[in-house]
Amino acid sequence: MLRRSGFRQQSIEEVKAKQEAKRALRASTSPAMRSKAKKGSKSKKKVKTAADFKKDLDDVYSLYIRQKHEDSNGVVECYTCRKQFTVKTIQNGHFVSRQYLATRWLDDNCRPQCWGCNGFGKGRLLDYEERLKKDLGSEYVETMKASRHISLKLDRHWYTAEIEKYKLLVK
Repeated sequence: MLRRSGFRQQSIEEVKAKQEAKRALRASTSPAMRSKAKKGSKSKKKVKTAADFKKDLDDVYSLYIRQKHEDSNGVVECYTCRKQFTVKTIQNGHFVSRQYLATRWLDDNCRPQCWGCNGFGKGRLLDYEERLKKDLGSEYVETMKASRHISLKLDRHWYTAEIEKYKLLVK
């Protein structure tokens, strides 16, 4: 036995009209329709942030350091473990951490390091420091460690000039 729900059953025409109204509403608010409506408007150009400039400079500077220490056969030696790698497989290691802008792009602070030493070994700082002191002198290394606390405020003009400088130095 069927019970009455209290709702009037709709005719097929009423259901079709309701479905058409829903489709029209969805079409007018769909992403495709919104993008067509905006085609005439101008899109805003994204402004590069300081982080974008810093990343671009890091990329080109890292390649510069790795190529600078490359021999004539295209081989680069890890500064701490002395294993040999190609320019593409070795990294740019920093003695004084990259967080300090005063020494982040200093040639004497940066040397090629393999992933094992730079990543897993966290830079192997004792070996790095020992070799740096042999190469540059212990007094200079101590001065470099102390200079990390110099506060710098770098602007977009400085970043773009440095990026262009290192792009010219990279092969």
